[in-house]
Amino acid sequence: MARPKRRNGLGTVDEASETILSHFILDRQSGLPLYLQIAHEFMFLIETGVLRDGDTPPSLRRLAKQLRISFLTVDKAYRWLQSRGVLATRPGIGWKVTLIREDSDQEARERLRLAKFVDETLSSSIQHGFDPMVLARNMVYRATAMKHRVPSRRLAFVECHSEFVDDYVTDLRKELSEFNVEIQGMLTGSLANVAETKCADGDFLNHADYVLTTFYHSAFVQKIVSPINRRVVALSLSLNKEALYEIVSLPRDVRVGAILGSTDPAPTIVRSLEYYRDQPTGSIPYAIATDSAAVKRLRAKTDLIAYTIVCKDQVETFLKKGEQGILLRFGPAESDIRKIKALLASSSARVTSQMAHP
Repeated sequence: MARPKRRNGLGTVDEASETILSHFILDRQSGLPLYLQIAHEFMFLIETGVLRDGDTPPSLRRLAKQLRISFLTVDKAYRWLQSRGVLATRPGIGWKVTLIREDSDQEARERLRLAKFVDETLSSSIQHGFDPMVLARNMVYRATAMKHRVPSRRLAFVECHSEFVDDYVTDLRKELSEFNVEIQGMLTGSLANVAETKCADGDFLNHADYVLTTFYHSAFVQKIVSPINRRVVALSLSLNKEALYEIVSLPRDVRVGAILGSTDPAPTIVRSLEYYRDQPTGSIPYAIATDSAAVKRLRAKTDLIAYTIVCKDQVETFLKKGEQGILLRFGPAESDIRKIKALLASSSARVTSQMAHP
């Protein structure tokens, strides 16, 4: 496919946007959320070279108009791509493709240094009578053995509900399985005592490499663990994939309401629901499960109830026979997982370097 000419270094001319727009065909019967269909099409355009580093994708409103969908749906797709490092945005400049970047000067120098070192090592191995492929296999073997000797990292996850703790810890263990990590969940209510007493949780917390929590509790957790000088990493309160799929797959005319526990971060949860339902702020009503009058009013003006695991037992007592609600469960976002992996990879590299050069 012929590439349209660039007007300048900031992006492509209008013809480029027209070329890009022609690729988008949404399948409303597939069951796959529209924003993910848009995001996947962008990934295909990048992988096939239609979109390149620095290119300007169609504006949110232009693509929304072309596809006859909500502006918020396109915004959701762009932000999904942004969370994966595919798109970036800056005030006054707009969205740009960033997946394929040229090496920085430092990265280029490091790449050349590594290539030179590899060439010199292979030349030396030949001079000493070694087969380069045998050398390579031995290097991989030794590197793998060294990696396995890196001590495990300890991650403590802190939240106010045992159900949230279980969900996050399960997801973290699955997503971080490539690393040698121990992950232990703790409740905010017992955190202060744990930090001060001698017990299994207290010992784990005092030797943890990182303490993880949600943004909702980050200030509190930071205050508690500051005496033991542990780094606190704040994670988002993100709907897990199953709950997210149910929310975005609902027909537009379904009126959704939320029933939450008294200690749930209600504004954060409701805003998340509104975002994935493509609805404006304040459009999704909610009630606290213990307020029976508010729950009754909510059910009278909504078609479907979304509720958290914190109030699961209460909600299921008043759901009618055959009535289905959506159980909202939460876990770390993909951007959170990437952040933690980067921290673990960096610390492992330091330890490996120390082992190689004691």
